Amino acid sequence: MTKIEQQAMEAVIGIHREMKKTNGPDWEQRRYELAKEIFLRRMVHFGLTTIDSDIEDSVAWADRLIAELQKGK
Repeated sequence: MTKIEQQAMEAVIGIHREMKKTNGPDWEQRRYELAKEIFLRRMVHFGLTTIDSDIEDSVAWADRLIAELQKGK
């Protein structure tokens, strides 16, 4: 394999890796969206207990949901 062929192959592999990353879900964005939605729904249905515990619980539920969704890969 020539040096040019090697460089071309490495470029294709790099492009493939980048495309694979961009085609997958943005889990941080999903986490934010889920935590926000859970927090808002808790406020509507249960009212606020303490802001810190409500936030922590919402993020914990979002993390749990994300973990389950990622298992399905």
